[in-house]
Amino acid sequence: MLWISISNADSLVADDYYKEGRAINQRLEKDQQAVRLGVQLLASFDVDKAARHAEQRQILVQFKANPTTRVPDSIRIRLSHPTLDRRDITATLIRSKNGHYQTEIPKISAGRWHVHLEDDQSSWRVKTTWTLE
Repeated sequence: MLWISISNADSLVADDYYKEGRAINQRLEKDQQAVRLGVQLLASFDVDKAARHAEQRQILVQFKANPTTRVPDSIRIRLSHPTLDRRDITATLIRSKNGHYQTEIPKISAGRWHVHLEDDQSSWRVKTTWTLE
């Protein structure tokens, strides 16, 4: 039992609550900035049926915002597993000639994933949840 508890430590508990609280406030400001700028991100996952059996999966993101909002060169994506941080994935989506952003990530397991997307300057952030089957 001791070996199981040590090798599978709970990654959800933070040691420094004050720093975590400050970081949460900064992240909320990024969420509010995305709303002010009218940022909307429409994502698609594995458009090609053949890709569903591959070891890599492609993510495509379409960016929409207010006309005065700067269009970023890249968008960072973080896929977070609800309970196992070792399954988390971070990647950079690069803007293509057609204006969409795309990247490939390792195939991920079915279930619920928390998704955070932010611009290349970390000035805004959009959060959502994906449920993969």
